[in-house]
Amino acid sequence: MVLALLIAVAAGPPLRTLSIDGKPINVAAVAEVGTAKLPVNLLVSAEERTLVATLLHRGWTPDDPATEKATPEAPVTLAGLRPDLDLEHAGAHIDERLRLLLWRRLERPRGLPLWIAVALRQSGVRPLLAPTQPPAAVQDAVDRVLADLSFGLSQSRPVGEQPRVAWVELADAPAGAEDLLSDLPPASEPPLQPNGTAAPLLRPLPTLEPVSAAVISRPEIAGKRVALTFDACSTLERSFYDDRITRVLLQTKTPATMFLSGRWAETHLRQVRVLSEIPLFELGNHSYIHPHMTEVPEDRQREELLWTQQILLSLTGKLPRLFRAPYGEIDSELAQVAAQNGLRTVEYDFPSGDPDKHFTRERLVGWVLAKARPGSIVVMHMNRHGWHTAEALPEIIAGLRAKGFVLSKVSEMIDEAGMSK
Repeated sequence: MVLALLIAVAAGPPLRTLSIDGKPINVAAVAEVGTAKLPVNLLVSAEERTLVATLLHRGWTPDDPATEKATPEAPVTLAGLRPDLDLEHAGAHIDERLRLLLWRRLERPRGLPLWIAVALRQSGVRPLLAPTQPPAAVQDAVDRVLADLSFGLSQSRPVGEQPRVAWVELADAPAGAEDLLSDLPPASEPPLQPNGTAAPLLRPLPTLEPVSAAVISRPEIAGKRVALTFDACSTLERSFYDDRITRVLLQTKTPATMFLSGRWAETHLRQVRVLSEIPLFELGNHSYIHPHMTEVPEDRQREELLWTQQILLSLTGKLPRLFRAPYGEIDSELAQVAAQNGLRTVEYDFPSGDPDKHFTRERLVGWVLAKARPGSIVVMHMNRHGWHTAEALPEIIAGLRAKGFVLSKVSEMIDEAGMSK
């Protein structure tokens, strides 16, 4: 037994001694992914709630183990253990993203839990396919994490060199950040399941015919129609999925238009298949990683649109014809890029207000019913970014119908108004 233990210790990962407040801490020097070694480059002292809230507030998305992903991330281990926390963030370019892996330790420097971390950059990202390059522990990923944690009550300093290791003490999250940790009530029913489960194959895009660049926000001549639309965004604080919304729409036989980001679709294969198989619904393009599209070059705008078109075509067999810009930020140049690639740009004439946690179910219902007019396009969220959307939706639907509105998909509305080209 003793011999076996000695062999196991000798075969384990190399250790490194770091010091916090003059107290030595022995940590594994490297994490492993396949045959590659990734040096530990970060220590964090923080309560888990504070740490996760701060990262959510800064746009990091935690891994959701309940979802089906097109290409699961390469497993990274530290001393043979998978990370306790795994988060990702958009990179500077569409073909890269950042990843932060954290392992919890028993030590409590300054009374706070200690986390051993590796901040990575994943380059060679491709739509629906595994990256062409292995992940790398790089300083710019560490710098991004340090910058984001600085939005909370924090301090940092180096505790190791060659390779460099930074230590961050995070005492408190930014104001309002912990509100993002509130979650949905437990599901009362099992999740909806698609008919097929075949692995997605990346399909080439057909020739894309240009369409009108006129932005659609409220087609008044469509008659007494109202369109309920739902965004599912990536790289937002709550990049998941609220199955209750889909159930309400099905139970009330309500047509709807869902705008999906490409990255959200890649990490929610089951949900995308479910949505695409329901005739009441249509799926639109919401960019790939939800950037501020008017602030990126035209080439990047085109990539965001076409990557998402190819992903949604590959997953559903249907090519979206509608585009909604992230954050509702649109200008004539972006609308023109979308039009050149076969996409009509759809905005909305009023927001529902559902991203505001303090916008109660009653206020949400009252607001939508008071603001709706013929041709209204209402924006809501289905990726848990709408706090009370599922609770308010039955009353919204019933109230709109009681006022004589016909609930429609956006495409039906613009076809009725003769605005489809």
